[in-house]
Amino acid sequence: MTGSHFDSTAKAERHERSRMIRDVVIFMTVAVCLMIGGFAFMRAFKTDEPERVSMACALKLYSTYNPKNFDQCVAVCMACNAGVKTTCSTSCRLRGAQ
Repeated sequence: MTGSHFDSTAKAERHERSRMIRDVVIFMTVAVCLMIGGFAFMRAFKTDEPERVSMACALKLYSTYNPKNFDQCVAVCMACNAGVKTTCSTSCRLRGAQ
């Protein structure tokens, strides 16, 4: 066997490896783009408004329910969503109640 045969074999192996790496990079790029698109799609259809059932329950407790009022928010969460004080207070704080 000559040295040129080994060179062409090594060159073919390098070419195959670089093609596999390129294919993996393309696959990962497509996967990441699809994930970002999926999250954007889900975020676009998410509403920040309380559900009608929760709002109806809240209005039974407070005629002028204000979700930004911390005490009202916690009370409604505990009564209408069967929450506990710790999780309800955290949830209300994350929604901006003060």
